Amino acid sequence: MSNYEYYKELLNNSYSEVVEFLLEKYGEAQDDYFREKSYQKFLNGKIKSITKGKISRTGEGLYCHHIDENKFLNIGNTMFIKEYSIPFDSQKRDRLVYCDLIEHCILHVLISVETNGEYGLPGFEVFLKPMVKEWYIDEYIPQLKWQRNCYDKSFLKIQETIELLEDMEEVLEKI
Repeated sequence: MSNYEYYKELLNNSYSEVVEFLLEKYGEAQDDYFREKSYQKFLNGKIKSITKGKISRTGEGLYCHHIDENKFLNIGNTMFIKEYSIPFDSQKRDRLVYCDLIEHCILHVLISVETNGEYGLPGFEVFLKPMVKEWYIDEYIPQLKWQRNCYDKSFLKIQETIELLEDMEEVLEKI
């Protein structure tokens, strides 16, 4: 099965089904997204930034996605954490899943549909979709090694990218 066919198939599942599939495919996170003590100090106003856990797998071309992004917006952003008092439980390793760039898009599309656009859509529209277009339609090959790893991991041809983004937009029309 080609990447394109795999992604089209993935798009036909529910958010929870895709999360479970990706957990099986890539394994569970080995660390929390942020350090708990640092997180609490940040929420209490004692420090200005939060120490991250060892969650990066960009060497393998994978992003770390918060499973609870169907309950909170921009869950890894300190401004949102403070503004919405996002609980630390959402940052724990059992609430993280790994995905490549296109799988990440699909997760956000499915969140958007299942929450009637309340969550997921901004991440897809502002961050993920523009990156997919830039990399695979405009053919901008990223220069940073970690980005190049992510580019290579989910590589699609121009026409496949166009059709897959059209499929994602069609799914989003259900909102």
